[in-house]
Amino acid sequence: MTRKIIQYILKYLSILILNKYKPKIIVITGSVGKSSAKEAVKTVLEYSFPKKVRANEKNLNTEIGVPLTIIGGIDAKSSVTLWLKNFYKALRLIFANNKYPEVLVLEMAADKPNDIAYLTSFIHSDVAVVTAIGEMPVHLEFFLERDEYINEKVNVLKSLKPNGLAVLNYDDLSVRELRDRVPTGRQRIYYGFQAGAEIALSDFVYNLPTKPEEIKDSGMEFKIEDKNVAKIESFRVSKTIGLPTLYAVLAATAVGRAFEISLKDISKALEIFSPPEHRLEILKGVKDTIIIDDSYNSSPLACEAALELLSKFKNRRIAVLGSMKELGVNLEEGHRMIGKKAAKTSKILFFVGDEMIFAKEEAEKQKKKLGENLFWFKTSNEAIETIKNILQKDDVVLIKASRSVKMETIVNEIKA
Repeated sequence: MTRKIIQYILKYLSILILNKYKPKIIVITGSVGKSSAKEAVKTVLEYSFPKKVRANEKNLNTEIGVPLTIIGGIDAKSSVTLWLKNFYKALRLIFANNKYPEVLVLEMAADKPNDIAYLTSFIHSDVAVVTAIGEMPVHLEFFLERDEYINEKVNVLKSLKPNGLAVLNYDDLSVRELRDRVPTGRQRIYYGFQAGAEIALSDFVYNLPTKPEEIKDSGMEFKIEDKNVAKIESFRVSKTIGLPTLYAVLAATAVGRAFEISLKDISKALEIFSPPEHRLEILKGVKDTIIIDDSYNSSPLACEAALELLSKFKNRRIAVLGSMKELGVNLEEGHRMIGKKAAKTSKILFFVGDEMIFAKEEAEKQKKKLGENLFWFKTSNEAIETIKNILQKDDVVLIKASRSVKMETIVNEIKA
């Protein structure tokens, strides 16, 4: 079976299932922060609706993956047998009365034009969340320009059901400006740190570990206010730190309030929240070091946030940064910007990947010396031994890159 045939079969099976069971649907998109927001939303909703919520597994956020999530199938890749099992499962849902989730949390990616337009042609949401886009979004490789990419994301707003809700990140100007793209009759709510957000975060404090044994007590404490009802609640998340996690929590809070879940219950639910693997995880490293594992993916916006977090540590700071992919026309500028930022926030720098040569050049302008406090390697495997040798007790090591650079191999080699 060809991919196109599978795609269209999944589409029509999904339509029949959605029409029969009519679950509430939350769609999440953005350039960065989608997966963490998805997991946070799922955590909040499962607290109030146990065993009644389903979300995408891993990267099932494409024209194939999203319908597979709807039918509860698995990525069968090239296995005809597994695809037939997926179709059989869908047919049982359609022709028999089976238990089905009351809520679907569907992350949607836009790697190329019409990706989201296709999905939203048959998936209409009750809530649409747009996380962040930034000035240099990822996935521009196959888009002619930035506005075309943003227009693709806007499809999640266009496909909102009547009386549906748009949940927008107020602090990201590109997302904030989507307010005029929300269709008439739909509601809108902002989340963020800034004064214009209705779901607003304040009194934010990092609990940063200075030694590996303090990792278990690390995390963040803050308050979230729902300005629509003038209520405020204290929150705490553990073993993860950084602004991307906070924005995921804010998005989940906005969705939870839309489902009439109290701030107190949302706070309790998020006490157990942890982002997906390799996203701002705090780990113990070899030689009694601290690792910030953010190796799942990268973009200028996300890498800048990770470096900002690294700068908060008083320990010796080491940044291990890999190439950022799919930047299109922003490829050189994006890497140069990160090289400049990294040189100011890190004592020692490791750059990995061909594109990071631009970052290396910018770091050298900041008086970083190759072979002393600046290193460049073509692949992650080539960098491992040098990183191991340079580590000292209580170092804090940030590891950040796009998935194709495979920086998780470095994490696996230096974690305790």
